[in-house]
Amino acid sequence: MIALIAAYAENRVIGQNGRIPWDIPEEKHRFRDLTMGHVMVMGRKTYEEIGRPLPGRETIVISRTRILDEPHCKTVSDLSQALTLAGNQDVFICGGAQLYREALPLADVLYLTEIHAHFDGDTQFPPFDQSAFVQTERMDIPGEIPYTFVTYRRRAMSYAQARAYIAQLTAHKGIVPGLTPLRALLARLGNPQDRLPFVHIAGTNGKGSTVAMIAGILRAAGYRVGTYTSPAVFHERECWQIDGEMISEAEYAHGMTRLRSLCEAMQAEGQATPTAFELETALAFCWMAQHHCDIAVVECGMGGQDDATNVIQTTVVSVLTAIGMDHTRFLGTTIEQIARAKGGICKPGVPVVLQGQDARVVREIAALCRENHCPLAVVDPDACTVIHADAHRVVFNYLSDREIEVSLPGLIQARNAATAVTAVRQLHAFPVSDEAIRQGLRALQWHGRMEQLCDHPVLVIDGAHNPNAAARLREEVLHRWPGGQLIELVGVLADKDFSEVGRLMAPLARRVITVTPNNPRALPAEALANCLRRFCDHVTPADSVKQALQTALDAAGKHGVILAFGSLSWLHELRQAVEDLT
Repeated sequence: MIALIAAYAENRVIGQNGRIPWDIPEEKHRFRDLTMGHVMVMGRKTYEEIGRPLPGRETIVISRTRILDEPHCKTVSDLSQALTLAGNQDVFICGGAQLYREALPLADVLYLTEIHAHFDGDTQFPPFDQSAFVQTERMDIPGEIPYTFVTYRRRAMSYAQARAYIAQLTAHKGIVPGLTPLRALLARLGNPQDRLPFVHIAGTNGKGSTVAMIAGILRAAGYRVGTYTSPAVFHERECWQIDGEMISEAEYAHGMTRLRSLCEAMQAEGQATPTAFELETALAFCWMAQHHCDIAVVECGMGGQDDATNVIQTTVVSVLTAIGMDHTRFLGTTIEQIARAKGGICKPGVPVVLQGQDARVVREIAALCRENHCPLAVVDPDACTVIHADAHRVVFNYLSDREIEVSLPGLIQARNAATAVTAVRQLHAFPVSDEAIRQGLRALQWHGRMEQLCDHPVLVIDGAHNPNAAARLREEVLHRWPGGQLIELVGVLADKDFSEVGRLMAPLARRVITVTPNNPRALPAEALANCLRRFCDHVTPADSVKQALQTALDAAGKHGVILAFGSLSWLHELRQAVEDLT
């Protein structure tokens, strides 16, 4: 909690010369009762006027001209440094108009004393939007100088309002490269990301599964683990989790209310403001720090170097999964350029784990690691041997690790798991036993990756939406259903290389049904069908996901196989359609 304490008279701040309000006994009692045992952040003049020291409180004084060397008192130069020093503790802020103005967008609670008299103050009392707060207490104190105690608590948006705000911001700003606005926002919050160690993951494919594996292993080892992933697939709050539990609607709304207030303050000052994804990234940092996570496992949204998550400076291991041609508008037009963009998450001296792959990618990341003096561990895919795979799990050997079981289907999950195991073994400050590794991987759950929803017919969904992922999916299909009798349901976004995805996957099907994902960037089903007819003779567009599902079920019969893949943005709708039919 962040609270402000202020007193003013007839719109003037009190405190430059007189002792008001500190000469009012009731004000002294209120101040003592509210702040005892908490952290006080004060301007230097206010601290000197109140009378130092302040027993029973940790005091942080903001002063750019003088360092105070007193018991239980530390000096910093600005509010962001004070909040960084306070960490996750409750903070009470008391000072002049400038400090009040800076802290107001952060405040959860305002404790105000209205003096009903005229005094000479130093500056005008900054106005605040009372519609953004709820008055929870009011006490009128009569006397020679009457005054009123008023308490306001910030009025949080509802969850629906917070989601609508993010949707509006997404439509308005879209993707804006550069981290300056997010860094400015986080500084105002006291840089909560600096209070957490991170496993930072980038790549084109396999990031989400690898996040889930690393987090599962660390939880099995007894650590409190926060995760931040994107995009959401089946639930809009699934991106933010601590020990497998999603952020609550109330916590999301409260956190986003504070972030919105800060953005409005930045905008009023003429500063650039963060994008929607950057705000949700800031929310993740604040939430995980507030809940005292031991470690956070975070995946990049897009790229690496300029991704919002790359503001973190406390990485303990960087992980790079499969890298392929995707987001070429932003990341580059060659595999080397994309690899270097993804590798931008590597921090000087911090270990890097790379999933072995295209030799050009390995060379580029190895060069980047040499430049940054990063120890590099490359996971050898040839040393990863699958000994059993079915619709529910994969069992594999990797080097000296024998019969490692992963409760996710798909051959590629063996490589992802080997990458995860290699990564956790780099975490020397977070020891993990072999049993925790096995337990964490056996208990794993990660929806939307070769996930089987039905048995008769078999219906499998997968988020393969780019050529790299389609190549891995093709390998899986040829292993499990080599007969070419699949029914495929496909929906993609227009900015993906859907032609190459179709070339890899459509020839494996006897029939393809295309859909239009519920996304502003969606490729219409008819346009996708026209493209895929080059690779399969029987391609038809569907008017809706429900129609596509029913057509596929009719074509497959009870003993057929339906494979739905493409953009993650429509798999939730498909799952709901399946549930409606069962």
